[in-house]
Amino acid sequence: MFTEYTGNRQFDLQLNRYLGPILDRPGMDRLTTSTLARIRSASQIAQFAGRMAARFDAEGDAAAAWRLYFLAAFYLPEHDQRKRHFIDAASRNFDASHTHLAMRRHTVPYKDGSLTAIHWQADPDDRARFPDAPSTLVMMNGFDGYAEEIIDFATHFPTRPFDIIAFDGPGQGHTVLAGMPLEPQWERPTNAVMDYFGIESAAALGVSFGGYLVTRAAAYCPRISHVIAFDMMYRLLDGLTVPLPRPLRAIADAVVANPRPAWLIDAALRTASRLNADLSWKLRQASHLTGLSRPSEVLRAFGDYTMEPLEGLITQPCLVLAGDADQYVPFERLGDVRRALENSASLDVRAFRHAQDPDMAQHCQIGDLDRAFAMMGDWLSGRQPRSGA
Repeated sequence: MFTEYTGNRQFDLQLNRYLGPILDRPGMDRLTTSTLARIRSASQIAQFAGRMAARFDAEGDAAAAWRLYFLAAFYLPEHDQRKRHFIDAASRNFDASHTHLAMRRHTVPYKDGSLTAIHWQADPDDRARFPDAPSTLVMMNGFDGYAEEIIDFATHFPTRPFDIIAFDGPGQGHTVLAGMPLEPQWERPTNAVMDYFGIESAAALGVSFGGYLVTRAAAYCPRISHVIAFDMMYRLLDGLTVPLPRPLRAIADAVVANPRPAWLIDAALRTASRLNADLSWKLRQASHLTGLSRPSEVLRAFGDYTMEPLEGLITQPCLVLAGDADQYVPFERLGDVRRALENSASLDVRAFRHAQDPDMAQHCQIGDLDRAFAMMGDWLSGRQPRSGA
C-alpha cells in the first residue's frame, strides 16, 4: 500500500520504498502517524532514519537496520562523511540478515576498476517446477540504488526458478562511490557481468532508470533473452521535467535539449534547486553519477539516455510496466516506448491508472511490490500467455 506520509511526493516515494517491509516492527505504527507527518526536509529524513537505523542495529535487527541506513544516506551529498558510514553500515547489516540464503557478493573486473555484484542461486524445487523459465535473471540498478536494494526486490518473487544477479554498473551504488562515472553504452558493463559469471543467455530486468538501461543493453547484447522494464523509462531527462505543470514542459524540454547559454542555465537551475528539494536532490545526484559539476553539462550528458535511437533494434520478448501516477516518467511516453519496441518478438504492456489501481500506478509499482513481482515472475516462467500490445 502506498502511503502519503508527508504530502511531498519525492519524500513519500522514498519513505514507502524503505519503510514498507518493516512496518510490522514494534513502534513503527506510532512513527508513521506522528513523526513522519512532521517531516519537511531531506535533512530531517536523514536524522530520523539515522536514529532509527542505529536503534535497530543495536537491537540486532539487521533486516530493519540496513534499510534505514540506506534511507539515512539517501539525501546526503557524497562529500558528507556520514554517507559513507551509513552505506558501509547498510552493507554490513544486509550481509548479516541474509546469511541464511544462497547469496554471495562478487567483484567484477571492469576497465580500471570493478563492479559490485550479488548472486542469488535459484530455488532448486522452483527450477524443477518451471523448466521453461530462463536460467538466469540479471537485475539492473537505476538512478539512486545499491545492489543490495536491487537484489532485495527479488524477495517479492513468489517463486525463484532462476539464478538472480544484481549489479552496480558505472555511475551506480558502490561503483560510483569508488569513482566510476555513468556511461551510456550499457551493454559494456552488462557483457562484463555476463562474462564474469559465464552466462550465455539470461533475462534482464531494469529497475527505475534501469528500465531504460535494460533496453539499451538488450539492443546491443544478444545474450539477453527477455526484457522487463520495471517500469518504463523512455528518456532520463523526463525525470527533471515531469514534475512541472504540463504547459511548462515544452519550454523546459527546449531548454534541456539545448542548454545554452550555459552560464544562464547553470544560474537558473541552481536558483531553482534552492527552492525545490526534489530538483535539488536530482541535480546533486546527477552530478554525483556523471562526475560533472555544472548543471548545463549534466543536461547535455543526460541527453544520451533515450530510447529514440534504439527504435527497431530490440527484438527480444518485452514486458513493460507503467503507471499514470509515476512522478519520474510521463505516462504519455508509453506510446514512444511502444514505437521503440515495435520489432520485439512480443510486447506485453501492463498499464495502471491511479483512479482504479493507486498502488500499482506509482513509480515502480512501489505500493504493491508483491503483485508486481508476481506478474513479472509469471511472465518469465511462462505461466501466462505473452501477448502483443
